[in-house]
Amino acid sequence: MQQKRIRLFVNNVQFTDDEFNRYEPLVRQPSTHQGKSFLLCVVTLFGLFIFGVLTERDWLAGIMLIATATVPFVVLYWLGRGIPEDKVEVYAEQDGLLLTFECGRFPELSTDIRVPFTEINSLTLESKVVHEGRLGTHRWRQYRIRTSRSGETPHLLINTFRPMHLVLQDLQRLSALPGMARIDKQLVAPQEELDALIIE
Repeated sequence: MQQKRIRLFVNNVQFTDDEFNRYEPLVRQPSTHQGKSFLLCVVTLFGLFIFGVLTERDWLAGIMLIATATVPFVVLYWLGRGIPEDKVEVYAEQDGLLLTFECGRFPELSTDIRVPFTEINSLTLESKVVHEGRLGTHRWRQYRIRTSRSGETPHLLINTFRPMHLVLQDLQRLSALPGMARIDKQLVAPQEELDALIIE
């Protein structure tokens, strides 16, 4: 009989340190040198642009100026074409959390990571709000999970753009699991958002 899973709809998951300000991916991936290729294109084309200006070859300078603004991005797209994005899912099971990571570029690195409830000390759900002027207001929810594991980044940071009322429903279902009873749980959110939830 397959055990019941509760899906937490996440956008990204990272390991983090005690202060939750140093992040580490779930799986370290080999370098693809895309950044180096991009930079090499920019430097080469811009160098030819400068050469065209200094030698008064206006046609060369004009072509290289346009190429500097376009070719590196075409190269970057070409290097990443056809490669699926990484995918991460988080499920709560009877005995703990299950993190499933599917690596798009390196499928052999895909893995499952289990975090038993017995290793989780606390769970804080925070509603994050960032005002960025003309860019608008960005809102997301963040699970900060402290564990008893050792190491430089033993804790979990989970971000989701799922609406607050749905995240609270997920948290209620999660809290109903037997293993969650001993775990300290906190909710942090702006008062106006909490008031709106009460009205709803």
